[in-house]
Amino acid sequence: MDHIYLCPHCQADTLHHIITKGHDLVGIVCSHCQTPSLVKKDELTYHQLKWEDELRQILNNLENPFDEP
Repeated sequence: MDHIYLCPHCQADTLHHIITKGHDLVGIVCSHCQTPSLVKKDELTYHQLKWEDELRQILNNLENPFDEP
């Protein structure tokens, strides 16, 4: 499974491919610049959920542009 994550090299909030999993760490590679990173599973999951929530809010605003938040 791939995740959205902020690349520490190119600073893009972009798709990262999981290349290896450990107990608490995940090895990922940026799909934009190909930079590998080692991150905590919890941090990767948190960033993905935060991104999904922001996307959901954007889509809801597009569906109901005149609704109050």
